[in-house]
Amino acid sequence: MWFDTHFHIDLEKAPLAHDIFEAARKMDVRLMLLQSTSLEDNPFTIGLADKEDDVYATAGLHPHTADTPYDMALLKELAAHPKVKAIGEIGLDYYYDFGDRVKQRIMFADFLKLAVECNLPAVIHSRDAFEDTYAIVQDNLPQGHPFEIHSFTGSVDESLQWLQTGAMLSINGMVTFKKADNVREILHHIPLDRLLLETDSPYLAPVPLRGQENTPANIPLIGAKVAEELGLSVEQVAKLTTENGRRFFNI
Repeated sequence: MWFDTHFHIDLEKAPLAHDIFEAARKMDVRLMLLQSTSLEDNPFTIGLADKEDDVYATAGLHPHTADTPYDMALLKELAAHPKVKAIGEIGLDYYYDFGDRVKQRIMFADFLKLAVECNLPAVIHSRDAFEDTYAIVQDNLPQGHPFEIHSFTGSVDESLQWLQTGAMLSINGMVTFKKADNVREILHHIPLDRLLLETDSPYLAPVPLRGQENTPANIPLIGAKVAEELGLSVEQVAKLTTENGRRFFNI
């Protein structure tokens, strides 16, 4: 079976959520972790997960929302829900700069502290912000506290630095993209027990579906490419990445 460790469902897609889950199950995607990103969607994602045995959720705020005031007491309460398995999606995004960078850094540190307080792993977004992301993680997470860098597309040197800190690295559909040689190269540096798979849907649909709306049902396409690159069977990749996800998220 497969585990999609990172995907999104927009609020307006609520009526389609169960169909999205069912389509994934038909492709043997039997565990799914739905990501929270905003003040509005935290209760929504947790509520969806609460209705499905094999769907779990995160609690957190994407860096794009850094300019909006947030209530940490409320988010701590949401994080206490039994279906919440991580604090995320949190981090820094200097590519779009939708949130003030200083506010992004403050909010990121706040949520890393929340992850420690709640004894939950952190799901980290980092885009064009490696140095600041790395420094804030080093300053706010005790050694050994679990965290992952989701949708990793950085350099090999960056991947090695993250791996030295104990990070999990998550690979998405970009591994199938013709020009994403860096992602395929990075894949060969990730220890098999530190590898996670994700769709990041509805974004980044893998080849041959590129340009279409992505869904958790496409995880097997990503896994098949990972298997090809690593010289493993598809069954081996499904087993090891699902076991990694279950262990990391305590499922």
